[in-house]
Amino acid sequence: MIDPTARCPKWLIDRIKDCGGSISFYKYMDLVLNDHENGFYSSGKLNIGKDGDFCTSPSLSNDFARLLAIQVVEWFLDLEKSGIDSEFFSLIEIGPGEGTLSRDLIMAISEITPSLTRKIELVLVEINVGMRRRQEKVVNTLEGVNYRWTNIEDLISSPVTGVVIANEVLDTFPVERLVFSDNKVFRQGVSLKKINDEYFLEFVDLNPTSEIIKFLEDSNSLLKIQFPPKDICNRWVTEWHCDVPSWFGKLSKVLINGSLLVVDYAMESKRYYNAIRKDGTLISYKNQEASPNLLRDAGLCDLTAHLCIESTINYALTNGWKFMGETRQGQALLALGLSSFLYSLQNTSSINLSAALNRRESLLRLVDPMGLGEFRWFAFQKANSDDLILGNRFLEEPIN
Repeated sequence: MIDPTARCPKWLIDRIKDCGGSISFYKYMDLVLNDHENGFYSSGKLNIGKDGDFCTSPSLSNDFARLLAIQVVEWFLDLEKSGIDSEFFSLIEIGPGEGTLSRDLIMAISEITPSLTRKIELVLVEINVGMRRRQEKVVNTLEGVNYRWTNIEDLISSPVTGVVIANEVLDTFPVERLVFSDNKVFRQGVSLKKINDEYFLEFVDLNPTSEIIKFLEDSNSLLKIQFPPKDICNRWVTEWHCDVPSWFGKLSKVLINGSLLVVDYAMESKRYYNAIRKDGTLISYKNQEASPNLLRDAGLCDLTAHLCIESTINYALTNGWKFMGETRQGQALLALGLSSFLYSLQNTSSINLSAALNRRESLLRLVDPMGLGEFRWFAFQKANSDDLILGNRFLEEPIN
């Protein structure tokens, strides 16, 4: 029985036909998210926030940025104390979403250490034209700050010193889906099925590429991750974030000295590649509703996949980064002083009670272990000298 939500739009029919009638899931995910005119991101359909397709930590309130700024300021001051000769330090956000995190970080930094703001250049890396237009409306409100939009390739040609933030970026990268069936591995593809003059989308099995085979072999030999895990069902499915290694490689050429913070959905390999997780971690989001139906409303939904913690760290290490540590977001924000934010709300007057309650709810959502609090924070460092040590306050014990 064909799922009516898997009806294929005309633009995607043309793309798939141009490729011979079927494409890899990787190609499908890239098209429905990043196609210049029709992709969920590129076309500007994405709506982030409480009333949008999904919430991110920065979209809940500026408290996320205010807490993160405590760590960012520490990194910048450590760079300054190290004696590194740099006219400007760069604050780079990869995939800035609506632009609110970049804006709120600069505003929070100016409150914590006003003199530092004059030494910071805000750099926004955005590949999607539709999202950049929305970011411009938000960031253009900043005064007294140097800022610009660019791409990673241009940054590589003129590397910088500073801090790179990637909040909920890697989970949106197109992934390869792997299907284990009858003791064989297949590359999942997406094909067209014509019924009564209408085209629908369906999954098909394709032969694995040499890169997929190498991923499976390297995961076993380097990380001791067994593929497939024991006791799986037939047609067990998982993902491979095949673009993440090259992303770390490119970023290592962007930063001369500084820190990289990756914040995203992630889990340990023993949970990720588990027989019980028979359909992988990919999920579709639309209007605050999550669905396992990855072919529904193509181009009108977000698609996202968790990261494997061990694989992510290994990709960074093999591409020139030093791993400083990782923790859950709930722990990180408590270590940066979230509890003091909550405590300050106790003195709120009855006149501002409604706003205080809303703020309290947002703060608690940031550390909710069943939601955003389960996100992982990964800290990496790039340094030209072994003497450069950048502190990572968010990895310390929480402040009570």
